[in-house]
Parts: sequence; structure tokens; C-alpha cells
Amino acid sequence: MYFFVNDYNSICYPEILDALKEKIDEANIGYGFDDHCENARDLIRKSLGDPSVDIHFIPGGTSANIVGLSLDMRQQDSIFALETGHINGHEAGSIAATGLKVELCHSDSGKLNRHILEKELEKFDTEFSTRPRKVYISNTTELGEVYTKAEIMDLYDFCKANDVYLFIDGARLAAALVSEKCDYTLKDLSTMCDIFYLGGTKAGFPFGEALVIVNDKLKKDSLKLIKQKGAMLAKGFISGIMWERVFCEDDFYLRGSRKAYAMARNLAKGIEAKGYELTYPFESNQIFVNLTDEDLERWKKIARFEVMDKLEDSNIVRLVTTFRTSESDVRGFLEEI
Repeated sequence: MYFFVNDYNSICYPEILDALKEKIDEANIGYGFDDHCENARDLIRKSLGDPSVDIHFIPGGTSANIVGLSLDMRQQDSIFALETGHINGHEAGSIAATGLKVELCHSDSGKLNRHILEKELEKFDTEFSTRPRKVYISNTTELGEVYTKAEIMDLYDFCKANDVYLFIDGARLAAALVSEKCDYTLKDLSTMCDIFYLGGTKAGFPFGEALVIVNDKLKKDSLKLIKQKGAMLAKGFISGIMWERVFCEDDFYLRGSRKAYAMARNLAKGIEAKGYELTYPFESNQIFVNLTDEDLERWKKIARFEVMDKLEDSNIVRLVTTFRTSESDVRGFLEEI
């Protein structure tokens, strides 16, 4: 049976396991203060082309969102996010549990834009409302879309003009960066927002994200907050070894995502060629398809994937590719549907 459920369904790149095994007899100090973490940070800063950023290794995406969105926030502050935003529907109220309110915005796509924010901000000008202080987006979006540089910079310009921070959830940032829709690189990222993270869990790592703090106002007491939120690993050197191995080699971070994108593109084209309709335009390693009940039951006998929504006359399903998805996987699945 073919497996297209998610992009974190295998352990990791073999090279990461090899690096961990090579260091098996080492003794390291903890909590991310070891030489491996320091070297990994330097390597990532070099890849970003920005020596001024702070970098912290966080166990997972939910904790990266909690920490990143909590930095320099007061209890009366709030966060703008779309209804489809990951922090709204997929994290069990993790942000609300910090005492911060997520103010939801509507969009006809999975993308937030300046026009939406301008209209929303008008509602928050009395003492009875929260004070929007951060804007949350994910790239790619929950619908598999990729923001262009102009779209992000328009959001960032709005944020700077209104004393609001822009936070980019980068769980699938590697998938965005390799897309044909993407017109920026790693070296552009620190000029496009106040804080973001490089996803590892969904990009071939066993676990972990690299939180990158650009704005100096957000750097203060970040370690204390990471510790308080349970996001600081005692054996932080494990993260250091992983990120060090990936970023010591040019383009390693994006290599697997490039393969995942190529396989997804072939899969999307093949699905359309078979007469099926894509729910959203193909842009990344997530493919959404409209299926009748009959087709859904038939596909379930061929592959594993996620059913995202049940509509009146169809179902929306999602197929996701990874660095391990092979041409034979794609070809075999297309032949069987």
C-alpha cells in the first residue's frame, strides 16, 4: 500500500543517524550550550547570510509556535491568524493556554494579505478589545500554497507600520523554498519577518525546528521562556549534532524537499491526467483532490492518505510526498487509480 499521509513518516536522513552514531561516546554539556549547537548556529547563520540572528533549537513545531508567539507579549496582546491557520485547528488551544488570544481572520485562500489585516485592525481600537501585536502565517500554508516575496513583504510592511511583529511558521519552509512558485532563498528570510523557524521534523530530521529570532526586541529572555514552556532539551547537543550535519554540507537542508516536490509535481500532473480535479492549485508537496464517495473507497484500498473534509457531493483528500517518496511509488499509485 502506498503511503501519502504526511511528510514526517520516516525516522530521518541516514546521514543524520550516522552523525549521531559517530558521537555516541562523547560527553557534552547540556541545554544547547555545547560546541555542536554553537557550530550549528554559526553554520545556519552563514546559510542565512545574517550573523546577527539568534537561533534556538526547539523539539517540535507546536513548541516553536508557542515560544515564538509568546516572546515580548503581554496578556492584553493578541495574534492575528487565519481561520485555516495551524495554531487554530491543529494545536489543541496551545496558544490560548499561554493566555494570549488568537484573533481569527477569514480568507478565500490559505493566505493572509494586507487588505485583510487593514480591515481587521480597524476593529481593535477601543479599550474593550485586545491589542493585536503579532501576525501569524505559515509557509507553506495549510492548503499547500507558497507565499511570494512580494506577498510576505507587503505583510511585513504593514506590520512595521503598525508596531506588529510578523511570525512565520516554517514547519514546511523547506517545502516552500524548493517550489517553482518561490522567488526567494534562505538568504532572504531574515529580511522578510521578525521571527521564523526552519522546520526539521517535516524536512528529514528525526525531530526539531530551528527558531530564528531576527528582531532584537524579541531576543530578550528567550532562553527563560524556552525553559518555562518545556521546549529546552537537557540533551540539546543531539539537536546540535543533527543541524550541524545538515548545514555543514551545501544545500543538504533542501535536497530532500526538492525530491519531495518533484514527486508531488509528477503525482499532481498524473492525478489530473486521470481525470480527477485538484481542490487547490498545485504548489508544494501537499496535493489536495476532490473525490466522490465511490472513488474515495477505491483509493483507500490502494493507499493511505488523509481525508480533510466531507462536502455535500465530494470529499477533499490530501496526499503528501517526502524525501523518501520514489518514482515507483508515484507511478504505481497512478496506474492503480
